[in-house]
Amino acid sequence: MSGLEIFQNGTSLHPDTMGEPIYQIGTKNADGGHDVVVFDAMTKKEAQARLADMQPQPKPQPKPQAKPVAKKKPAVKKVAKKAKAKKKPTRKR
Repeated sequence: MSGLEIFQNGTSLHPDTMGEPIYQIGTKNADGGHDVVVFDAMTKKEAQARLADMQPQPKPQPKPQAKPVAKKKPAVKKVAKKAKAKKKPTRKR
């Protein structure tokens, strides 16, 4: 229920809370008034708690599973072997 808000809708006539503001929960309409959704007369704290309970809880996002990566063998460079130099025949003097 998006668009819900708390608004003051009069004052209390109860002898214990005479003159304190009364809050209700509803949606704003095109005329600038409110369409009441919760008709209970509440204090501001009660209305805020009730509104929080009515709001949809965000769903936890599932963690994306990593695809297993095939391990590649490291490329081994082939080193060209140096050809051994042939020994020159030594001359005897």
